[in-house]
Amino acid sequence: MEKLTKISIITPTLNSGKTLEACILSVANQTYSNKEHLIIDGQSTDDTLSIFKKYAAKYPQIKWVSEKDGGIYDAMNKGINLSSGDWLYFLGSDDIFCSNTVLHDIFNRMKVSKFDVIYGNVKWGNTEQLYDGPFSRLKLLQKNICHQAIFTRKIVFDNLGKFDTNYKAWADWVFNLQWYNRRDIRHCYIDIAIARYNLDGYSKHNHDMLFIKNKGELIEVHFPEEYSLLHKEISLLKAQLKEKDQVLASLWASPSWKITRPLRQAMEIFRKVRSYCQIKSR
Repeated sequence: MEKLTKISIITPTLNSGKTLEACILSVANQTYSNKEHLIIDGQSTDDTLSIFKKYAAKYPQIKWVSEKDGGIYDAMNKGINLSSGDWLYFLGSDDIFCSNTVLHDIFNRMKVSKFDVIYGNVKWGNTEQLYDGPFSRLKLLQKNICHQAIFTRKIVFDNLGKFDTNYKAWADWVFNLQWYNRRDIRHCYIDIAIARYNLDGYSKHNHDMLFIKNKGELIEVHFPEEYSLLHKEISLLKAQLKEKDQVLASLWASPSWKITRPLRQAMEIFRKVRSYCQIKSR
């Protein structure tokens, strides 16, 4: 019998006591056996430690560290360093798998050896709304693939590097931009709901100003064809706006525009008076 591929599930935590138990049980109850659950804690001050210590004593596949870190992506990078699996998956401490058979359905039934990245869908919170189907290159420039929907071979991180911790909220988007358009990294979409994504997550409520600032440069580096097309469209739009500005300037300078100015002003006053009277009569 062929040996099962090992999967490392990495969960960063910081004062996650209210949600962590459900996350841990979601992993522990997976029917797929060859897995490890790495909990990377940033020195929580609530009952987070007692929760994962309790379950680590019960489930030997749970490993943990608790030490000061530089944020969620620093914790995720630590998890990558500690992982021993062939495939890596990042599950938030307030997220859970959609079913107990998710890992089995993907790694027992699919020819995963053909790919380096596999991604599917997540469900928004407690709803049945799915996010967000297959991605094209243009779609990825507009929105991100949730890391809760992605399984990545560890070798991809070995080749590309880990998450850039300079980006505080969207470093995973930067990483997705890096691998998506590379021919040597084989990826595929699977129509499976993988996890329930908590809508109160950090990146949902925090903008990454560095990402916003650097997005154009990131697109130029990793998606040069799309960048060139966008640049041409923007240049064309600017030219059209300039032409219209010249037409308007010519109109405003014309004698007919100057002659009719008093009439336009009177009509504007009449419009405002009529609007005021309509409001007062209600």
